[in-house]
Amino acid sequence: MGSCSGVYYALDVVSGEVVWSHDFREEVGHATFHGDPLLTSSNVITGTESLDPVQARAFDRSTGRVVWRREGEWAFTRSDVVAVGDLAIGRNDRAELVALDAATGEKAWHVPHDGVRYRPDVAESPAVHGTDVFFSAPDGGLYRVDGRSGEVRWRIEVGCDVSTSLLVHRGDAHVGCASGRLHRISAADGANLGSLDLDRAIGGRLLASGEEIVVTGGRRWIGAVDRELAGVRWERTDLGRLSVVQPFRWRGAVLTGATDGTLIALDPADGRVLWTVDLEGRIRGLGAHGDVLLVGTEQGVLHALRAR
Repeated sequence: MGSCSGVYYALDVVSGEVVWSHDFREEVGHATFHGDPLLTSSNVITGTESLDPVQARAFDRSTGRVVWRREGEWAFTRSDVVAVGDLAIGRNDRAELVALDAATGEKAWHVPHDGVRYRPDVAESPAVHGTDVFFSAPDGGLYRVDGRSGEVRWRIEVGCDVSTSLLVHRGDAHVGCASGRLHRISAADGANLGSLDLDRAIGGRLLASGEEIVVTGGRRWIGAVDRELAGVRWERTDLGRLSVVQPFRWRGAVLTGATDGTLIALDPADGRVLWTVDLEGRIRGLGAHGDVLLVGTEQGVLHALRAR
């Protein structure tokens, strides 16, 4: 996992002990990390932020040795790194889609666009469905790309300022706009299957949970809509100021967190609070390994909670 201190860590999930660490500050300066890394059988692959040029690196999972690195337009930044076959795929600092060989870092393909070049937000990370990769671009387009070759299968105009992650769920692609409108698109051919106006600004990552799609809006709203966008299933505005823009599914619940350190578990079907835990720090990141839930805070503290 990455930290805003510029150090990348591998931790023992049971004890919390540091297995290895890599200090970017000693080598290239103060790096930060946004987006989920890709874990292969042998490597951990991550992008960086705050470096010029940005870098992508692969570390040996066991030792932390740097296996390969890429800089500039072939490096990932502010993006999840996803996999199709033997390729690692993410966004570069122009918001283009790039693919590297996960084992060697060799260049495979990249998909340019005609929009303004800018560093993407982590919410604009690519989504994988089978061997295809879906992403939204600054040129207003939504793309379906063959993840093996980089061939563009289709491109459509979304017609809005995309503000959420792109979610592919049960054959449909869902994406949200800054205006508050959610769109449902056929993953097969890009056909428009409908939209739903939530009457509020929305952002962050969309989360699939059965027949519901969980959406966040601002800092005080979280809700769920029918996956076919027939309507809003539930919404909550009474949970305090939320600090998590990536709701997390764990053991049948949807998890989010508040600025006061409250970890909140919601029923995905109706939004009722299942349980809460008070922690120290402003909750920012959520993850899990088996029955251990990991909660990261803005203050640099990582909490590990075990399911009862």
